[in-house]
Amino acid sequence: MNRWLVPAASLLGAGWFFATAVILGVVIGRWADDRTGLEPTFTLIGIVIGLAVALIGGYRMLQPLMGRLGDEPPE
Repeated sequence: MNRWLVPAASLLGAGWFFATAVILGVVIGRWADDRTGLEPTFTLIGIVIGLAVALIGGYRMLQPLMGRLGDEPPE
């Protein structure tokens, strides 16, 4: 197996996680705005929460990968 396949798959998974977290934050915020009538408030809160979840979760997902890549000798 190619030694770059696992890191590439990890990065791809992290990218999907980032996108999903932010998009879900926006969608839930828009839904809450429609229910309450407070137009941009919950959308902005959803964006901030989605970004926070994406950053924390992405860091935790990529931490083992960064450790493995740091231990490899350069070519």
